[in-house]
Amino acid sequence: MSSDLHLAGPTVTVFGDRDALGQALTHELDRRGCSIHAVTVSLGWLTTATNAVVRLDTTAGDQAIRDLVRQASPATHVVAVCERPTDDAACDQLVDLCLRCSDHHDVSLIWHAPLEARIGTDLDDPAPQHVAAPEDLAQAIADEVGNQVVWTSAPSFAERTFEPGRHRASS
Repeated sequence: MSSDLHLAGPTVTVFGDRDALGQALTHELDRRGCSIHAVTVSLGWLTTATNAVVRLDTTAGDQAIRDLVRQASPATHVVAVCERPTDDAACDQLVDLCLRCSDHHDVSLIWHAPLEARIGTDLDDPAPQHVAAPEDLAQAIADEVGNQVVWTSAPSFAERTFEPGRHRASS
């Protein structure tokens, strides 16, 4: 019997910023045993990425997803995350971009409400229902990364809306 517990999770490339969500996401993925490779500058897609979180509302994430559209292989598991735009046309463009990526990759799109940094507030008080806490959103993103790691078939596309106050993304 092997004493190897296989606790090490996948390496997850996170395209985004080092803000409250970036820090919460790094903490959550690390807590779950993932190795994290953070890309905070606009480098485009890294062909070594097989599991990625792409924050579409950041410069690094926007460039990465646009480059990924042109990459057929290797097949990649991507969790795209974005605050839902108020402009329906902008929302449709991001969905279209993710759909084009899903021609060759496993893509999950998670929309979220505006983030609250929770700076200078009482952490015991719940955030207003229309504002997402970075920690809660990070948990939902990490859940989706975990779902994709066990999902072996690509390509596919799923779209969800994260509801603040609930730790899971919902359809």
